[in-house]
Amino acid sequence: MTSDITLHLDEQTLEKVRQLAIDQRTSVSAWVSELVSRTVAERGRFEQARRRALEAMHRPIAVQEGPLGRERAHER
Repeated sequence: MTSDITLHLDEQTLEKVRQLAIDQRTSVSAWVSELVSRTVAERGRFEQARRRALEAMHRPIAVQEGPLGRERAHER
């Protein structure tokens, strides 16, 4: 199901959006819809990655060779 929304844009911005839609051979409505859908999906992926990173911070890392010494830290 889709729902309609109303946007209030100044004329200069609306003209730029119209041109962007024309460049992509689509309507303004379809262009805005795609932009919003993509942004929401990216935000969802970001939140998942953030959650995984925060969880990983609480898991210990196995150190097999003991602590990192000065010599090993500066090896090239």
